[in-house]
Amino acid sequence: MKKILNALSLASILLLMISSGCQMRASQVSSAKATPTVLALFDTRQQQAAAALEVAAMPTDPAQKAVAKAVSSSSDDEEDDEEPAPTPDLHRPETYSLKKGEWPFCIARRYNLNPIDLLNASGLSLESKPDVGFELKIPQSGEWPESRFGHRYIRVHPVMHQVAEGETMYTIACQYGDVDPGDILEANELPEDFKPYAGKMLRIP
Repeated sequence: MKKILNALSLASILLLMISSGCQMRASQVSSAKATPTVLALFDTRQQQAAAALEVAAMPTDPAQKAVAKAVSSSSDDEEDDEEPAPTPDLHRPETYSLKKGEWPFCIARRYNLNPIDLLNASGLSLESKPDVGFELKIPQSGEWPESRFGHRYIRVHPVMHQVAEGETMYTIACQYGDVDPGDILEANELPEDFKPYAGKMLRIP
């Protein structure tokens, strides 16, 4: 009987040890966490897989590579070749009607034109004396030849000008040569329909 009790006790102890061992192993497995080394290895494999996909997507045939390069170069060239459209010189009108006190050389100075070209385009000569209202044809090219006719300006400016009796914005502009009547009005903050009067001081830009 004593041997039987000893055998049962031994069996109980063995069962208890086996049960505890199983629980410990299960607990260790469930509580295990991924270490930084494992995570780094996982990320590296992901990057390698992505790189392999990218290489696989690239064209391997030389003809396909040439087409891809041509398409890329074409799009770049289109962006580089885009240039702004040339801006026309809006300061020169196509025609101009002479006002009282103006003459062709005055208009050539004002618009930086070769006076000979202006006269020829308008059917005039150096001896011509066109009347008020005569319509000049304004060349859109050329410039005032200083070597032949001197400076475009007649009087040095900027300066203050005192209006004399009978002067108009057009005759005043002609006295200074390369000044537009509109520029004088703007410099003095005057309206377009302003009529100068004797004694008025005007700033000539």
